[in-house]
Amino acid sequence: MLNLGIWLYNLLLLIVTATAVAATTCNNIERHEIESRLSTKTPYRNIANFNDSTPQYTGCHPTRIWSIIRHGTRNPSESVILDAQQRLSELKSLLMEKSPPQLCDEELEQLRHWSWQHLSPQDEKLLVAEGEDELVQLAERMQLRFPSLLPDIYNPEWYYMKYTDTQRTLKSAQSFATGLFGRHRTHAVKYPQPSRRDPVLRFYKLCSRWKTDVDKNPDTMFNARSFLAEPAMQSAVNYVRNQTQLKNLRVHDIQLMYQVCAFETAWQPRPSPLSIWCRFFDVAALEALEFAEDLEYYWNDGYGYELTHRIACPAIADLFAAIDTPQPRANATFYFTHSGTLLKMLAHLGVAKDAKPLTYKDFGSKRRWRTSQIDAFATNLAFVRYDCEDKEPQVLVLHQERVVHLPGCAPHEDLCALSRLRANYADSVERCDFETLCQAQHKEKQRSEL
Repeated sequence: MLNLGIWLYNLLLLIVTATAVAATTCNNIERHEIESRLSTKTPYRNIANFNDSTPQYTGCHPTRIWSIIRHGTRNPSESVILDAQQRLSELKSLLMEKSPPQLCDEELEQLRHWSWQHLSPQDEKLLVAEGEDELVQLAERMQLRFPSLLPDIYNPEWYYMKYTDTQRTLKSAQSFATGLFGRHRTHAVKYPQPSRRDPVLRFYKLCSRWKTDVDKNPDTMFNARSFLAEPAMQSAVNYVRNQTQLKNLRVHDIQLMYQVCAFETAWQPRPSPLSIWCRFFDVAALEALEFAEDLEYYWNDGYGYELTHRIACPAIADLFAAIDTPQPRANATFYFTHSGTLLKMLAHLGVAKDAKPLTYKDFGSKRRWRTSQIDAFATNLAFVRYDCEDKEPQVLVLHQERVVHLPGCAPHEDLCALSRLRANYADSVERCDFETLCQAQHKEKQRSEL
């Protein structure tokens, strides 16, 4: 009888302990599971290559670099700020009334204090502190990899750095310069006059045909729209409705929650707590929301229309002018630009290309086109020229600070002959008729049937 009493006492103790642990257990999803599924709002720290050792290739040494870099983590657009201030504030009030049992006390307290009233429409798209850090650290790692190519003393004959006419690329350029030269030397850096319609950094802004046939074409969003009715997205919607106990949530509400979750996660690295709006998703829901954005960017900025990536030829031509001319403008060229530029360039180069066009029916299939990996904040491409003792000049191509093998180059070798690379993209370098591409009036066809 005594043994039975002890057994019952221990069982009761286990139940009480388990209940107490459950009551204090908050987020049921790990930070890395969220940070790796935030599409173009993914913080760069989630994909950065922190191995900054110097690449060594016998008989070869780096002599030039051309790099194009997306701005770092920023604030949302004006429309997202206003939507969050209004609609998410309404949802917050509804949630506080219901006090969903899925939320622990700490999360309820976090929700109670949540507000975006500190943001105004004038703050839209401004670079934030995390974005500055991303660029500083990126420059420091690049300098450690290529110390002879990237000296820490600024010389305008050696460095050419340019940004678009936006605060977020200006601050990104300045932060990158800080990483190279130190804060006390950045004032000496000279930048060309920026332009909102830069022919290299924002070539698509100058292409009227792309604007009408792709960017403003309702068919471009066909796959992204169609996916909203697919089982995976409907399952995500139902999951969030169950988590919040708000049965009238719309798809737009859930996409807004996802965006705010993404921005707040990007702004605040550890040890800061996760955004409270991330709490209502599981991995499956995040993957569905991520895929919806992948479809949007695939068709608007990637492989969906041939015109979209063909018009990146001015940037490709500028690249070869920098690394394959007797007297380059500078040995180190760094451009600071936007997501639209990087994605179109990646598609032009053949990076992250799947065997067939991405459609709304492809959710769950393994794909290369994942914006969370290829287009995070501070996404970067770099082409490093190496001069060699016993062979022609070679090129090391880096995407997100990792070696990438472009089509036509040896798949198992880091370096690709400069002549081979130039031949692969000869149309872009020697026959880039941007004006003809962008003035044609016939409507571009999608590669696959919708």
